[in-house]
Amino acid sequence: MARTCGIRIGPRRFEMVVLDGSPKKHRIVAYKSGEFPTGGADPEGDVVATLKAAATELKVPEDAISIAVDTGTAAFRSLKLPALDEAKIEEIIKFEVESQLPQWNIDDVVVVFMTLDRTDKETNLLVTAVPKTTLRREIDACTKAGIEPLEAELEATAMVNAALASGVCRVDEAQVLVHIGDTSTAVVVVDGGKVRQMRAIHIGALTHEPVAAPAAEAAPAPAEGAVAAEPAPPPAPVDPLEAQRRQEQAVSRIRRELGRTLSGARTANPLKAVYVCGWEVPNLVGTQVLDTPVYELDAFVEESGKPIEGAAPLVVAYGAALGMLGGGAIRSSLRREDLKYTGTFERLELPIAVAVMLAVMWLLVFNLFESDRLAAADASMFRWLQSNKNFLVNDPKAGKRGNLEKPWPELQKLVEDTCKKENPLLVANNWTRLDQLRQVERALVLRQDKLNKELGNTGEVKQPQSVLEALTLITNVMMDMGESLGRISVRGVNANYVPARTGTSDLVTVTLGLSFHNDDGAIAATRSFESLKTELEGQPWVVEVAARSSKEFPDGKGIFSDGYAITCDLSKVAKAPAKEGS
Repeated sequence: MARTCGIRIGPRRFEMVVLDGSPKKHRIVAYKSGEFPTGGADPEGDVVATLKAAATELKVPEDAISIAVDTGTAAFRSLKLPALDEAKIEEIIKFEVESQLPQWNIDDVVVVFMTLDRTDKETNLLVTAVPKTTLRREIDACTKAGIEPLEAELEATAMVNAALASGVCRVDEAQVLVHIGDTSTAVVVVDGGKVRQMRAIHIGALTHEPVAAPAAEAAPAPAEGAVAAEPAPPPAPVDPLEAQRRQEQAVSRIRRELGRTLSGARTANPLKAVYVCGWEVPNLVGTQVLDTPVYELDAFVEESGKPIEGAAPLVVAYGAALGMLGGGAIRSSLRREDLKYTGTFERLELPIAVAVMLAVMWLLVFNLFESDRLAAADASMFRWLQSNKNFLVNDPKAGKRGNLEKPWPELQKLVEDTCKKENPLLVANNWTRLDQLRQVERALVLRQDKLNKELGNTGEVKQPQSVLEALTLITNVMMDMGESLGRISVRGVNANYVPARTGTSDLVTVTLGLSFHNDDGAIAATRSFESLKTELEGQPWVVEVAARSSKEFPDGKGIFSDGYAITCDLSKVAKAPAKEGS
């Protein structure tokens, strides 16, 4: 069974989920959530140590890890392009969206896109841009912790994959999915099971809390021999009432932004609910926003190893692990361009080098065997050419005659040259032994054609068409019809050969006197009369069937016709290939 791990990494907190199974049937075998230490002298080292300890505890698989990064670091843009395939869009997407991202240099961001809808004339895209420095920081931290991620995506896309897998997003409804992160909130509008809008609200569950200065703003390292400065003191604690007031303000701003999203959403299906995951904040789940109920996003089922408590914060990590497992409908890879597979090649250098060395050795051995086979084939073909000379011309000077009593000089020289070990003429033409044998065959064929022309045996004089062959073909048709034709007798036969005229080919006309016997009466006999005509008209060599009117027998048990005329073109008869020696 496949085993994958999804990790959500925020500015202050992380979650890990390990899955085992298949995209449709899997189970959570381990999970963990925690906060990164703050206020230390080495914040980056603290993050690495925390991730490494958690990965060791959960026994995270090292070759199937996906991370979900903070949605607040990304920018989302809507873009309309002509109807192009995805390969072409990949080539031009950065140039098209560059003017909409003035805050960044386009070479410093990773750009991914999602097709919202497509028509014959245009394609509507949702474009996401994430700074490379943000991705590099998260990937480097995981790599130093010994859990290098194979893929990276945003919290928003991981949340959507988890929601789609749980069946929350129905095709006849529209929903708003919300993930409350540390310092930002991801909002996604899903309509009919497809993403229609994605945005980030730069307010999170911990926005109201003071944080220590980031590592980038810390004091520089002291010079050698100098006394190290004491670490900055942690931020002063905030009064509980003030902290509660700030949190209520943050939640109020989140509700206000959700209201703007709901009122501005343009969906084909009615908006039924808002589903929230991530940090648990007061006054949100269980309430309403613009008359739309707000529920907790439960992406787990009872049999999947669902956590008893605290399941909401694990949804994004679960979606990242599910995407790595092959599930989910959104494929959003941020590990691309210069970041893709960073550090992975080092682990593959030795296996690749061994594989290349083995491949080279195999090619050398294969080349030796093929050289031996070519040498043996060349020797066999040379013996064949010598046998060919003995068969055709042998040695006239020694009185040994071949099958050609008087070989013409050109052929004799060619045959004798092919039996020489070194033939300058054949070497100059770059002929192989097989090519030389074919040249001998070609010379014989040309000589045969020349003799046939001299003898008039070219097939230009055609034989007249045979009336016997036409009559045989007609009687064969009658025999093949068998019982479906009934009892039939031939009263008389008159056949004529009609020579070709201008614009026509040779023809044969066969006139038959036929009697159709049937105990069921003249009507049944007439059906046999018509079925024979239909069958004959279906033959490719029959030009026309002119059946004169028939007469009924005096006893009423059949009919007869003395003018059943059939015109045939025997040049259209499919001829079987003549057997060799016939």
